[in-house]
Amino acid sequence: MRLSGQPIFIVGCERSGTTILRLMLNEHSRIALPPQTKFSRKLYKRRLMFGDLLKKKNRKRVIKWMLERKSNTKLTDLQLKDRLLVQIWEKCATLGDMTATIFQQYSLNRNKPRWGDKRPYYIRYIAQLLRLYPDARIIHVIRDGRDCVASLKRMPWWKKSTIYSMLNWRHAIRMGSNAVNVHKDQFMEIRYEDLINEPESQLRQICEFLDEPYEPAMMNFHLNAEQNIPEYKRPWHYRTSKPLSAKFIGQWREELSENEVHLLEWCARKELKKWNYHIGEIHFVNPKILVHYWIQYIRFYGSVGLERIMDRLIDLLYYHPLSYKRSE
Repeated sequence: MRLSGQPIFIVGCERSGTTILRLMLNEHSRIALPPQTKFSRKLYKRRLMFGDLLKKKNRKRVIKWMLERKSNTKLTDLQLKDRLLVQIWEKCATLGDMTATIFQQYSLNRNKPRWGDKRPYYIRYIAQLLRLYPDARIIHVIRDGRDCVASLKRMPWWKKSTIYSMLNWRHAIRMGSNAVNVHKDQFMEIRYEDLINEPESQLRQICEFLDEPYEPAMMNFHLNAEQNIPEYKRPWHYRTSKPLSAKFIGQWREELSENEVHLLEWCARKELKKWNYHIGEIHFVNPKILVHYWIQYIRFYGSVGLERIMDRLIDLLYYHPLSYKRSE
């Protein structure tokens, strides 16, 4: 079977509905998208450490690194055979090639030509993603920031503060706005609420964007959800095994405090309005809460800025090809 070009990537703020969309697309007869992993970004950040992958010794270092961190990078969740991966990796020439072959093998095992990945975190790294996969098609899922924050508060793996969650959502929306202007033909944005309320219409638009025929089977994603989600992740993805329901939209009204709602609507008013999320009047925000907000603001954007600076410095030093397409 010949693998297709134009890999598919799903991005967005955490708890925005990216998993539901992955499961939907995964039901398409031509598309296979694996459970979320962590190796792609981790490898990219360490590219200077590995050097030119045209050299066999450097490829061996990457292979050793990957095999030693299978659990930490969630590579184990893809249930691919080490021996086969090593055989493929030994022939790779770029970092993009190393990571792409993993997703490609996942698709080949399911007899599907279209491959890709889902990770919300990628919304911060669209330019870097396109360096690795220059022909990618990227779908940004946007959900009401108040519901995202409320959901993140319930997640056992999310250790960040509520204010950090607010800033994180706003930053994701802003990164999406930048990307859709720069990469118009490769970047699509959809609202989670529209996907829930009008799934067929939204999936048809997504399939058109991906240049794939619409298939009704995507609507029945919940029938195979459990087998497509690792067991340890099912407690926070339990709704994916049931038919779509709009009853959880707006749940923030019961789960966020009045102060939390007022702060989020104050700091992300522009982004909420842009995506047609109803917001009330601007309310007085407690000065003590504002002090905490600005402390978190400095930490959040300080971390974002430092990471960006480090990434650009590495770019100056790492001059080797990155694309999974060796000719580029």
